[in-house]
Amino acid sequence: MFRLRADKGDFFLRLPRVETAGSINRKGEAENLVIAAGLGLALPALFIDCDAGVLLTAAVSDLEKPEDLPARLGLALGALHGSGEVFHGRLDPHETYLAQRRQLRNFQDLPDELRTLEALMERFAKEEAVGGEGPVLVPSHGDMSPGNCLVTPDRLWLIDWEYSGMSDPAWDLAYTILEHGFDQAQEVQFLAAYRSVAEDPVPANARLARMKSRCDAISALWALEQVASGRDRIRFLGFAKVRLKRVFDRKTSS
Repeated sequence: MFRLRADKGDFFLRLPRVETAGSINRKGEAENLVIAAGLGLALPALFIDCDAGVLLTAAVSDLEKPEDLPARLGLALGALHGSGEVFHGRLDPHETYLAQRRQLRNFQDLPDELRTLEALMERFAKEEAVGGEGPVLVPSHGDMSPGNCLVTPDRLWLIDWEYSGMSDPAWDLAYTILEHGFDQAQEVQFLAAYRSVAEDPVPANARLARMKSRCDAISALWALEQVASGRDRIRFLGFAKVRLKRVFDRKTSS
């Protein structure tokens, strides 16, 4: 993402990353972005080239994260999930995990913990199948990292809708809690704000906890993919091990 300054104003220019070439449905992203902009959650596109993956929007200045950020994020996700809109594509966390494992099948330098992780993820899938816990899918952002949540004086903007689609609402909720590092009080504030506007209830504690573990597992595998592609081994292997430890710590305390 680049910030451009021109006579007609400031703009955000998104150029596709090499590693995402061919893996993102840009037409689907564009459709979802238009819907999200209509809801007042996304910056409207000024120019889109779906074939090249180029996106241009007006730029906004991101402020220091305010104390009420958890509530603002909860309201934004509640509005998105409860909108009744239908996004293009589907984000299935378990299928995402399985696809990442397939990507790493020929990579030798994998932590021993992955065997335990694999068994845990399969157990989660079986528990949900037996319990009939299939969620009602909602339009989801898919990548609620801090860099994609811009705070301005009058509103919160969500950018980078590359991974958006219909998904389990627990995905956006769990990912937001983890990536923003919410403590228990902030998590309560976040979920209360979400509950105040979302059509459907907040996912049960057990399902949200499982989704947190799935999010951490997927983040760990992403880091291992970076190692496999030749990027900084110490940095990304360390990141993966921290995420794996969180999964197992959560399992122990549950």
